[in-house]
Amino acid sequence: MKLVYLANMRLPTEKAHGYQVCKMCEAFAANDVEVTLLHPYRQQHDPVLQEKSVFEYYGIRSIFKVRTLSNWDVVRLESFALKSMFRPLFFTHALVWGFYATLVARKEGADLYYTRNSEVAYWLVKLGLPTVYEAHVVPKQGQRLLLQQIARHPALQLVVALTSFIKERFVSLGFPRGKIIVLPDGVDLRLFENLPSKEECRRQLEFPLDRPIIGYIGRFRTMEMEKGIPELIQAVALLPELNEGEPLLLCVGGPMDAVPAYLELLCKLGVPEERVKFVDRVPNSEIPYWIRTFDIAAAAFPNTEHYAYFMSPLKLFEYMAAGVPIIATDLPSIREVLRHGENAWLVQPESPEALAEGICVVMENPGVARRLAEHAREEAEKYTWEKRAASILTFLEGIIK
Repeated sequence: MKLVYLANMRLPTEKAHGYQVCKMCEAFAANDVEVTLLHPYRQQHDPVLQEKSVFEYYGIRSIFKVRTLSNWDVVRLESFALKSMFRPLFFTHALVWGFYATLVARKEGADLYYTRNSEVAYWLVKLGLPTVYEAHVVPKQGQRLLLQQIARHPALQLVVALTSFIKERFVSLGFPRGKIIVLPDGVDLRLFENLPSKEECRRQLEFPLDRPIIGYIGRFRTMEMEKGIPELIQAVALLPELNEGEPLLLCVGGPMDAVPAYLELLCKLGVPEERVKFVDRVPNSEIPYWIRTFDIAAAAFPNTEHYAYFMSPLKLFEYMAAGVPIIATDLPSIREVLRHGENAWLVQPESPEALAEGICVVMENPGVARRLAEHAREEAEKYTWEKRAASILTFLEGIIK
């Protein structure tokens, strides 16, 4: 079977969507599919990104092909244009590039075409190519109109929705319920095999052995939205000593230009800077070692529509795989993977007090912490990238044949 994945994004990118796309390409290839990833040329300002391929940057196997297509990099205009002007320009450019990329992809003669870009999906379907659209958000305005026009087109084979809430929104847009499958994101369990102990990871990364560490992995902000770092800072400010040690909040993932605002919040709360440490993005292959230094892995997402209904954060599955007790905010999207008191401790969103209380409960009850971590690690087996890709292929098997 031959699959072409079209991704209108800068690659490699420090953002999670690039990693997700490349892991899915790797997973399809691991399921004996011949995969080619097509993406546009975009300027890389970071020297590290300029020098590395997606395989090197993400630490993935080079078992699929990658082609960079010609592109006028409209993103370079973003800093010069007003948002009200740039958004329609970006949408128009995406639609034009999608048409061009579809013409290129059609020459590949693939059995299946895959994308998470609505503008690309529109052209793939309109040109009659067998298409899978992976939905990470519920589109608005122009993107929604495009998708509604292809909702019942026979060339659209499948919609892969990250959450059941995305699925229901797509059904309301006119997509056939039977052509939508719900699959959250995944994890590469191989990265978590034979990890050193928590103590050894702390020694390697030069963290104290005697301080409780509440940790966070991932970008500090996404789409200009906070992801819970301010609430974590406020919660840590409320914490007493835990197990006779001063707690440390460790946030790993960047961007570092967000840190001054966090330090200002610390100052306002009267919390010494020694209680927090911020680290920029680390290579994907090193993430398990950082998570293993944690006593608690935190995901304190705010209660917004995006976080509550549309997200499937990679960090949740990495936390589960690392075998560290998880504290997360009690949101509908989170509850599709985590269950309070079983594989995580869920707390009221946007409440530093509830977050601090949950941290204390887990830290002061080793039996609870161990049970949560063990159950989460067991359930991580269900969420590998290879199983995710296999589920999609199984669903499509009858259609493609």
